[in-house]
Amino acid sequence: MRDRKVNGLIVLLLGCVATAHAQRAIRPACLSNENLRHFALPRSPQLSPDGRRVVFAVQEGAADLGVSHLWWANVEKPGNARQITFSPPSNHVGESQPQWMPDGSAILFLARRGKHRRIFRLPVTGGEASPLKIEYRAGQEAGATPTKAGAASTSTGAELNVASFEISPNGEWLAILAKDPETAKERQRQKEKRDAVVVDRARHPMRVWLYSMADESLTPLTSDQRAALSASWSPDSTQLAIVTRTPGDSDDLGPRHSVEIIALAHPHVSRIVTGIPSTVNRVSWSRSGSRFAFLAQSRHNVPPGVGDLYVIPVEGGQAADLTPEGAGIEGIPLWSKHDASILVQIQKGSRMGLARIPVSGGEPVMLETGFPSSFSFATNRAQTGWTFVAEASNRPPQVMFLRRFSAEAAPLTLSRANPAWPESGWQSAQRVEWKSSDGLAIHGLAFMPPANACSGAPQKPPFPLIVNVHGGPTGAFIQNFSPFVQFLLAQGWAVLEPNPRGSTGYGWRFVAANQNDLGDGDYKDIMAGLDWVVAHEPVDPHRLGLFGYSYGGEMAGFVEGRTTRFAAIVSGAPVIDQYSEYGTEDGSWYDRWFFGQPWKRPADAWRQSPLARAMDAHTPLLLLQGKADTTDPLGQSQEMYRALRQDHVAVKLVEFPRENHGGLALGILGLPSSEPWHGFEGRSYILQWFSSHFRPSQTTNH
Repeated sequence: MRDRKVNGLIVLLLGCVATAHAQRAIRPACLSNENLRHFALPRSPQLSPDGRRVVFAVQEGAADLGVSHLWWANVEKPGNARQITFSPPSNHVGESQPQWMPDGSAILFLARRGKHRRIFRLPVTGGEASPLKIEYRAGQEAGATPTKAGAASTSTGAELNVASFEISPNGEWLAILAKDPETAKERQRQKEKRDAVVVDRARHPMRVWLYSMADESLTPLTSDQRAALSASWSPDSTQLAIVTRTPGDSDDLGPRHSVEIIALAHPHVSRIVTGIPSTVNRVSWSRSGSRFAFLAQSRHNVPPGVGDLYVIPVEGGQAADLTPEGAGIEGIPLWSKHDASILVQIQKGSRMGLARIPVSGGEPVMLETGFPSSFSFATNRAQTGWTFVAEASNRPPQVMFLRRFSAEAAPLTLSRANPAWPESGWQSAQRVEWKSSDGLAIHGLAFMPPANACSGAPQKPPFPLIVNVHGGPTGAFIQNFSPFVQFLLAQGWAVLEPNPRGSTGYGWRFVAANQNDLGDGDYKDIMAGLDWVVAHEPVDPHRLGLFGYSYGGEMAGFVEGRTTRFAAIVSGAPVIDQYSEYGTEDGSWYDRWFFGQPWKRPADAWRQSPLARAMDAHTPLLLLQGKADTTDPLGQSQEMYRALRQDHVAVKLVEFPRENHGGLALGILGLPSSEPWHGFEGRSYILQWFSSHFRPSQTTNH
């Protein structure tokens, strides 16, 4: 299954040199590989109940192991943001998921101190954050008598390893998502190495627990026969809407999620809400408490994960689809003050923002933020302001604040992530459009390198070009800031980012247009884009490279066997053989939509496997692969490496220990990751591979 949308230690002396280097102001045209190890990301902004402060997380760069810390800022003094949490040196995770107590007295957040992730409370008046006293009693069934902290006679003293939590609107309760701790017997079996695992039989599924802020009691609300996905509070704090599914990898047979309502007055009784699609993951209560808004699989025949926006009465019934045509919807729906509309994050083409959709029907209204890419929107109950993360192709992301959305409103910048990275001077994306071989309109983003090189000398066209293919295939390039792209541009290379058929943001027909057609229509879309940029921009047709990761890596495999136009290709974590990948990936439901079960449709599976054309490969290929990848497993890259090596095609395979699918991608793209050097090494291999295969320009003008 591919990603759908869609970031070692060295000797002390060298570490000090690298840190000092990262602190110097960065010149965009001189962006270095080392700079990308220090790129941080602001995340999860939350507006205080009084609308005066915003708390947010900043995930540090890979050089700092991607550790997350909390900051806050006063919206009346936006330049004075300061860090409010710090981690001990032994902690490589940090603090995350900040939430305001409804009375504004404190912030709750998650942090790992010791072996478990715990919930901490930080008073806004100052002082140290302290963990909540949450104790677990073994053998508790759903709705059983609660365990109180300190009740030694009934408690094992075990801690819950908290995955997430939700504060009730009245601030009296927490809904906690966590698994039961391992039992003493299970720990003993592991010690004795008698720890065989039955596949798809989860021993400890995720459960929802009710925690009282008043008496520190803990009550399980869901049984160990269902796995909990989310919990949402009713506005009056008396009920929870919990999404559950069968434990284990049950979604591989097709999602069968259900929404059950549990009243705090009767925690042992639940009611299933009828009429909600089985692909729901979370619901949002209306402010009146009478309706749910939620995202679930589109009613159209589209890939899994492409959602529509629905509304349904809390009692159940017929769900109404409010999805506007041509929009890709993401995130958690937010109800307006009077329940007249729903605010939801929407992608339209290469732009991302917030839209207001009337519940009664009608056209959505895009809310202006001043940025082409805005996301992670949050407000308070009174909706006295809005906070979000915003960025552009030529401006790094920051946490922003607006009192109200309007065409004239200028958002305030609250965070100061990456102070060495300037706000201006970066190369911006040009939105481009071309026609594919069958006449379908295809869009993308094109970047030209800076006018002057790091030396100050003018860059001379024609430029080498890198075609960058996104993952998915149900993903898209939008106008966000990419350290990786800016790094490629700093080498004097142009970049083309195509959104071929199968990409999101261009309507349901477009996102479904590559069903049972991987490596054909989408390949032609990309090659038509290459023809367009060669014809219209000052790029060198003799110095072309292609990079892709995940589905982009799979497309790199298709390109390898279908054309010799590229001087070099880089493929990260690809699918090479649909047969073997389907049987060894961590979930096949997504792939099944595209080409079915390989043993039932062998011709379709093989036709859509890059390995099928490996005998026609001639282009030098670099493979980058995480050894712990469970999405596109290691064997995929190994199959391609062996095929090309035995056919005497220039090929190199680089394996990265401990890396799973997403972590290696983040590191290579210059986004925070927990492996400080893998992204750096990956980019070094990419740079060397392209540079060594780009011959001197054979074209003097274009």
